[in-house]
Amino acid sequence: MNGRQITRKGHRFNTVKVCVSFDFSQIGKVSQLDGKLHFPVVPEEPGIYQFAIRDRIYVGETDRLRRRFQHYRTPGPSQQTNIRMNYSILTALNEGFEIVVSTIEQATINVDGINSSLDLSRKSGRLLVESAVLSAAHLRGQLVENL
Repeated sequence: MNGRQITRKGHRFNTVKVCVSFDFSQIGKVSQLDGKLHFPVVPEEPGIYQFAIRDRIYVGETDRLRRRFQHYRTPGPSQQTNIRMNYSILTALNEGFEIVVSTIEQATINVDGINSSLDLSRKSGRLLVESAVLSAAHLRGQLVENL
């Protein structure tokens, strides 16, 4: 391992420096048609997505963006998060708020000075980026809809 070793009270720890980089692409706005959510066109690829709802954001990850948005549009009876987000988005739209959708479909990772593309087809890669987005939002004082 390239990280620095630290010894503390008889235990050795490896220090690894990790940096994740990504850019959000704004893909459009959510609207409603006949009382149902209508999302901008998204690819059928893995990625991280963000809804800007009122004064807060909601961040999620999925192995198939298009399918995930369809679940928000028509949530099943046992899909509690989809039901909650469908209601939240529809309510905001009915109150006259814009809902902006952004996605991350590519990211890079730097581990101990070595750059590499982050494989977003792997859940671990998507969770790393999602966690970075949520951590950055927290540091900036941004309100987050995620539970």
